[in-house]
Amino acid sequence: MPYKNFLRLTVFLFIASTKLFAQATKDNSPYVFPEFVKATVLQKGGAMLEAQMNYNMATQEMLFTKDGANMVLDNYENIDTLYLNSRKFVPARRVFLEKLTNTAIPLYIQYKGKAMLGGSSAIDKSNNTSIGGLVGVKGQKGDPSKITSYDLRLPNGYHFVPENEYWLQKGGSFYPTNNLKKIVTLFPGKEGQINDFIKQNNISMGKTDDMIKLIEFCNK
Repeated sequence: MPYKNFLRLTVFLFIASTKLFAQATKDNSPYVFPEFVKATVLQKGGAMLEAQMNYNMATQEMLFTKDGANMVLDNYENIDTLYLNSRKFVPARRVFLEKLTNTAIPLYIQYKGKAMLGGSSAIDKSNNTSIGGLVGVKGQKGDPSKITSYDLRLPNGYHFVPENEYWLQKGGSFYPTNNLKKIVTLFPGKEGQINDFIKQNNISMGKTDDMIKLIEFCNK
């Protein structure tokens, strides 16, 4: 199936991608990867397509590059799985979740967050402006320059603060899993074992590596 049947062109960026890649860092980039990476799109009908992709945590959109432009991957209902650098993403709840465990009840992470100015103040939504159909944010203190959330880096003074969420999939449904109470309800009869495992292994809820260890234990 050709791209045009399931991909929607959203925006062109007339900035050299190599320049953006060089400037993007963990703290000032709203993307999962520091640059666009090789990806494979597996459609529900079995067709496969390849592209360079990245996931924007601020807008929670999967982007791909084509003919020098950044485009939004759309029509989620046609997509089965995305593989980015051997990492598996699936469409769910109108966003893409990364699968973290290959267990009977698997763990997923929803990458999300917000841009912060300085140490604590979030970008004021009233300062947002529409730029060609995109949401941008005005420059500081009268600076006329504008950015879009499709840039690979944030402007000076801003940093990205992750607010990731975790989900467990059971019986075809996704359940929020950001605290212990919600986890034990999906593993009835194991509450004591789970509590002991957390204490013995110093598990920190919300830390990805620890969440993986915990869910792998819960599935045993």
